[in-house]
Amino acid sequence: MADAAAAGRKALQALAQHRELRYFLLVGGAGLLILPFLVYLAGAATLGPYEGGLARFLGKLYGDFLRLSPGAWALLLGPYAIFSVARLLTRPWRRWRSATRSP
Repeated sequence: MADAAAAGRKALQALAQHRELRYFLLVGGAGLLILPFLVYLAGAATLGPYEGGLARFLGKLYGDFLRLSPGAWALLLGPYAIFSVARLLTRPWRRWRSATRSP
């Protein structure tokens, strides 16, 4: 019986890790791939064109990311961090809601 419970816990943990990886790929991927273009477009619309254009902006941003610049990391991974914090803050509500639905 203990082996079955341990196997069940292991399966649930694997599902949770797989779900977290999917969240990271979706939300983190949007932060890494889509957000820089939106930042560039917003900056170009409000402040004028970036000297060197989009390619230079992206090169600088991703270069700073690889050099571990906190600003670049905050910009590129910020959407995933905000998503994770929102999930942590709403976790008690989600558990309460699922408990009130189950018989």
